[in-house]
Amino acid sequence: MALDFEAVPSLRYRFVSSREVQIELTSSSAGKKEDSKLANESIEMVFRIRPLEANPYGLSTLEFTCESVEVKRTTFSGKAAGPDAMQSLQGRTYTLQVSPTGQIELTDSFRNLLREIGQKSFIEKGDSAQRIKDPDMILDWLFFQYALWDLTASNPKPLRGVAPGSSWQSEQFLPWPVPIQNLPSRIITYTVETIEDHQGTKLAAVRAHYQLREKPLVNFPLPYEGSYQIRGSLFSVLRSYRHESLEGTGRLVFNLTDGRLESAQEDYTLLTAADFILPLGDSLPKLTVRQHIQIERLSDGSQNALPSERNTSGQ
Repeated sequence: MALDFEAVPSLRYRFVSSREVQIELTSSSAGKKEDSKLANESIEMVFRIRPLEANPYGLSTLEFTCESVEVKRTTFSGKAAGPDAMQSLQGRTYTLQVSPTGQIELTDSFRNLLREIGQKSFIEKGDSAQRIKDPDMILDWLFFQYALWDLTASNPKPLRGVAPGSSWQSEQFLPWPVPIQNLPSRIITYTVETIEDHQGTKLAAVRAHYQLREKPLVNFPLPYEGSYQIRGSLFSVLRSYRHESLEGTGRLVFNLTDGRLESAQEDYTLLTAADFILPLGDSLPKLTVRQHIQIERLSDGSQNALPSERNTSGQ
């Protein structure tokens, strides 16, 4: 399952992340639901990835260009939200370094741009000591950088190849509506279901099963630091988030011939408990996040050409 950056001059991927966030107020004594609020947000991005320096024995330098970004969001009040900081990523370019086994090195180019986009989510309030920020989907972009290579990076023996029934585990942080200290993290169990030949191209269909990781992962950068309040959101009055359960599955298609991910799709539900910053009787907030993530390799000639047109479904 080794990656091969010399096979083609460039790659194009579409990344989609969408989630429904439900906050319910329940009675601590009987668990009775008292109120419920819903919000939705989604982001769709297209990236072109071009190898600047391909190294089959070490780190290859890849140039990412964000061709398009579209963010949609409705607030808990039901109103459409304003522009997202991620929209300023469109047209920007940065680099990452990736090994043949999928291990990535975040360059200063990426880290600096991550902080720059992060600062765009804050609202200037003059001399006010309180930092106010808009909601954003920066964590979804960060998640994409790792998820694109994780199938290979997590395999303990990627150079030995895989066969139907091969299985291994990985650990990932998860995008969440708010960047908190204890971001939810998961353990993924990958299992190869089939390997089929499609006109000379070997495609591995891989099933992914998720379970909640007890402790959060911290081996990745955040777009901003310090304390802040999120403008116009129920999250601004919550604290002490406790992730309780994670259920979901995913399916990936990996191109063994060219050494790259063709597609990935996952759906999961995360349940989280929280407390109010100020006591509100015996009401306890419960959060349910229903998440959908999709990664698709696009043809180099058309932004709308999907991997399904290449018959990657295995059917």
